[in-house]
Amino acid sequence: MAATIDNRPTSSLASNLHTGILQWREVDVDFTVAANQLANAETMSLLDIAAGEVVLAAFIDVDTADADITDVDLGLSSDGTTDDTLVDGADISSTGIKSGGTNAVAPNYTAAGAAMQLVLTNNDAQTIDAAVIKVSVLTAPAA
Repeated sequence: MAATIDNRPTSSLASNLHTGILQWREVDVDFTVAANQLANAETMSLLDIAAGEVVLAAFIDVDTADADITDVDLGLSSDGTTDDTLVDGADISSTGIKSGGTNAVAPNYTAAGAAMQLVLTNNDAQTIDAAVIKVSVLTAPAA
């Protein structure tokens, strides 16, 4: 089994937009950078989601496609393991917005009020090594 990657992308641009209680966050990930490449079953932690936050929406915007990769998940994890509750089975072999999927259930509350990580998982047999993506999430405090 491949090792789990538990760090932020080495060449990323993270931005935040606060509008009252809503917060829009984005992270750019360039998989052409060797340190960012994900083999099968590897995960990458992208953002911290604070205890008590709700993820209202999430999507992956594929700027540069990776022709071999047809199964990527995005979700919340407290221990770096895979999760597909925000985006399930995204096909990043073509450009554009990828959202939803079979298991996607956003809005997604953090479990038991604990802090979580937004994690991206490669479920494809091939290594993600050519894609450039932007992951975006909209969060708000839980009521």
